[in-house]
Amino acid sequence: MPLVHSEKIEETSTLLLWKLTESESELHESLGFSYNLDDLESISHPQKRREWLASRLLIKILVEQFGISYEGTHKDEHGKAFLVNNASHISITHTSEYVAAVINASAAVGIDMEKADLKLQRTAGKFLSAPEFAHASNQLEVLCIYWCAKEALYKLYGKKKISFKNSIFIQPFNKFDTTIEGILSDQDEDLKVSSQIHVRWFEDYCLAVSI
Repeated sequence: MPLVHSEKIEETSTLLLWKLTESESELHESLGFSYNLDDLESISHPQKRREWLASRLLIKILVEQFGISYEGTHKDEHGKAFLVNNASHISITHTSEYVAAVINASAAVGIDMEKADLKLQRTAGKFLSAPEFAHASNQLEVLCIYWCAKEALYKLYGKKKISFKNSIFIQPFNKFDTTIEGILSDQDEDLKVSSQIHVRWFEDYCLAVSI
């Protein structure tokens, strides 16, 4: 997987982005056959299998940069991925062309990557509040930032049953901003989570990291 981007974010988190070029068999051989592959066995679509393998291989490469022994990943009851036998926090995202991962030794992180696709214009009303919808003004790039930012913050929090439209709010931003603000509200827990969200563009793909 050719390295596309590597970045230290806020001195606490490290981001790696790779281009996905390998076949499933090549990825399997590189990753090995002993890393919690139960999830893989439940995936039947060939492309989704490639993406799963690539994301775990990238996590392996990322943690080994810090001298951490990679023993695989597991998921909690909400489906959030964690390292086996290591307390560092990770987050993973993958598309048909890219796979990205971020690690933070001491605090939760979230990452998402999405292509600026016209479907976002059709679905914007389902994930944006009324003020956000007005601010986006149907601009595809702005909609993509909103979606990625909300998804990244959702993944940082790591619990299900959070409404993108009603519980995750992104402060107004300029589409050229590289850092934006987000707030997630969980009424069931009487809790609010504020986040700095870092935005990067790679061709027509938006990547967001929530810290």
